[in-house]
Amino acid sequence: MSPVEVWLNANTEGYAHLAPEERQAIHESSLLWSFFEARVMANNASIGGFRARVAETANHGDGLDVEPFQEALAFFTARYRDGSGFNHRFQALRFHPAPNGGRAEVEAVLSKAQTDSAETILALLIIVYRLRNNLFHGEKWSYYFKDQLGNFTHASPILMRTVELFAAKGLLTAPE
Repeated sequence: MSPVEVWLNANTEGYAHLAPEERQAIHESSLLWSFFEARVMANNASIGGFRARVAETANHGDGLDVEPFQEALAFFTARYRDGSGFNHRFQALRFHPAPNGGRAEVEAVLSKAQTDSAETILALLIIVYRLRNNLFHGEKWSYYFKDQLGNFTHASPILMRTVELFAAKGLLTAPE
């Protein structure tokens, strides 16, 4: 174990109880987020920025292929919706108030009212952004990362596929 993990085990509640694959998924997702924000969002991630960048990508070349995102879409749809609509897990994403908080876009895609490829990718990026904010701003510590493995193992491929999509269209920002 690294010195940081030894410290986290000794000084935090919950970290010691995480399985190795849970720790790994959180670490990997954090690193991928950093790379995604640097190269896709020019170090300035925001929901408005996602809207602009996804629209730019959709208008560049031959459209967007949503197929690489389907597994993550199915996971998040099942996670955040139940027979009565959007559930408590969806509420825990803690969207910012409308109109720019992203909730409407995510609801439209997860309820299948919106099936456009660009809107689907945008909604998935908003979900990952909410997970990232809840992690980096401490919300995930309030329940000790319980039941988060699926979130982070599906967030990472969204980030990877988005970077690949922007790279294929020549739209990555240059490293400084």
